Amino acid sequence: MKKASTIQSSLALLLLGISVIGCSGNSAEPSGTAGLPGEAAKAGEADAQKQLSSEPVTLKVNNWNTAFQQAEFDKYFAEPLRKKYPNITLEYLDFTKGSGNVLDNLISAGSTPDIVFTDHPNLAGLLDYDFPLDLNTYAARFSVDLKRVDPQVLEGGKSIGTGGELLALPVYSDRMMWFYNKDAFDRFGIPYPTDDMTWDEAISVFKRLSRVDGGTQYSAFRTINLLMTGSQWGLSLFDPKTGRASFQSDEWKKSLALLQEINSIPGNTKLTNEDFYQKQTLASLMQSFNIMVNLLDTAEQKGQKINWDVASMPQLKEKPGISGSNKPLYFMVSKASKHKDHAFAAVAHLMSSKEAQTLLSENGKMTVLSDPDIQKAFGTKLDILKGRNTAAVYKHKMAELPYTNKFNRLALLEMIGAGNEVLNGNADINSALRNAEEKANKLIDEKKK
Repeated sequence: MKKASTIQSSLALLLLGISVIGCSGNSAEPSGTAGLPGEAAKAGEADAQKQLSSEPVTLKVNNWNTAFQQAEFDKYFAEPLRKKYPNITLEYLDFTKGSGNVLDNLISAGSTPDIVFTDHPNLAGLLDYDFPLDLNTYAARFSVDLKRVDPQVLEGGKSIGTGGELLALPVYSDRMMWFYNKDAFDRFGIPYPTDDMTWDEAISVFKRLSRVDGGTQYSAFRTINLLMTGSQWGLSLFDPKTGRASFQSDEWKKSLALLQEINSIPGNTKLTNEDFYQKQTLASLMQSFNIMVNLLDTAEQKGQKINWDVASMPQLKEKPGISGSNKPLYFMVSKASKHKDHAFAAVAHLMSSKEAQTLLSENGKMTVLSDPDIQKAFGTKLDILKGRNTAAVYKHKMAELPYTNKFNRLALLEMIGAGNEVLNGNADINSALRNAEEKANKLIDEKKK
């Protein structure tokens, strides 16, 4: 197995921070995986299940550069799976709990996990480990109805292959949203954000919000980084024809100009999530729905109160009807697993089971199934979401998932660095993007040697 660069160990926590703050292959329908009528699919799954050993099996699951707590893992994955397959136990290897749980260290120690759980921006990086199993034949044998799955997120698990391989199955989605403090808007007599605002309209609001009042600096809006603004265009870090880093498109330049304009508003730099829900000097911010709701819920449990709500991300005038980016999370099964059938059965059940997907939806995680009933259940079991504008989550389309490849992490860091160079006044937009592209391609060339 090809040994991945030790860069993964040193960048793991940095990339986790990025996640807290994205070769389009052959997308033809894999042979044997076309959707079956509901009852036929269930019958086919039942036949395939008979092939599984009933002996106890423990599957090791590693999260890769993705924030996910043990309690969440147990609630949404381990326990629902145990109801379906009492003999299958999922053991969680959380990379944030020690270097021994970092993927390349697990592989080096001969303890390659059976399953890896990660998000779309990190998905292609697992190709560097020669890790993922092609799941096409398993989907056919287990009669998994892939037509029930949202085509965009399913394609994300196919597009990193080069020959129509199905290398990952999605389990739920997340998206960027606009969180705001109602008290901050009330304080300055400014109407709350709506779900249909453009960025031009939003920036006008930001300029009115950001001010010093009573000796306190109130800030209007926190962005995250250039990748997050570019993702609303569905922008890739690469030229899909060559696989080379490509940062100098007009869209990337416009994305960086947008980020620069937002950060040029006085008081609108060096902000954190905590400024929003602890200090409450930050009026609003962009953040992934699940991450921010978890932070707010934890803060409220500690006695911190904030009068907040959520709206759709502002839209680009060039992309009307597109609000924010999609961030699906996926399971990959290891080629080295000694329990491939059980591992596939586990991830397929969590993806396709109405019960498992409803549980996720009820708790504020977007289903990957094209099922209106499951979508309607969104957030209904979370007290913190009662009375909130959760309808905004499904109101607008998300940007298309960008093309990515196994050099995504290298290119991503250079792109974010370009954004920081501009925001810090060290370079103009054209120079920063050109230099970052050159550096990224140099690193890619070195990695290929």
